[in-house]
Amino acid sequence: MTSRPSQPTNSHLFPRRQILLLLGAAAILVAQQLAISNLGRDGFEADLRRGIFFFTTPVLIGIALCFRRFAGAWFIAAGIALNFVPIAAHGGLMPVSYAIVRDSGAFPEITEAEIGRQLHNGKDILLLREDIHFFPLSDRFTVDAPLYGKNIYSLGDFVLFGGGALVIVQALASLVPRRGGAAISRDPSASQVEKRTGE
Repeated sequence: MTSRPSQPTNSHLFPRRQILLLLGAAAILVAQQLAISNLGRDGFEADLRRGIFFFTTPVLIGIALCFRRFAGAWFIAAGIALNFVPIAAHGGLMPVSYAIVRDSGAFPEITEAEIGRQLHNGKDILLLREDIHFFPLSDRFTVDAPLYGKNIYSLGDFVLFGGGALVIVQALASLVPRRGGAAISRDPSASQVEKRTGE
């Protein structure tokens, strides 16, 4: 008597727990964006915005590391950490030098009069070069991307983008069957039955 070999089970690329973590990360990003766009830079609102940023960013790093089976997750966590440093030093806003904005030509509407102000109600604050803490980690690289146009990015942004791309590649690769097919798993007890029957 022989036992029918059991069929291999396909493990989910993202288990339910990790899907919930991804939803949590999305909620954090939305909360951060709402805080940046709607809370002021002075008084209680400024303290609240900084509190949201300082609390949620380490949580984002922790969520990224929950996916550490993907090599890119480490880069994503590192990119978030790199951006965290200059943003934390400037009250929850990413500093960008006026000279870089001017020379990029990407935002001709931004003038010297806006130095010290939050740009377009977004995450950036326009400053003079000498007023920027951790300048190497600030937004300072101008990239003219196809279909998107010119924008200014930080070192942490590039690390983030690279990590995200690596996660996508690794996730897609894991969906491709290996050459020769998946190994068929057997129940050890079934092997014993076969052996006794053969005798």
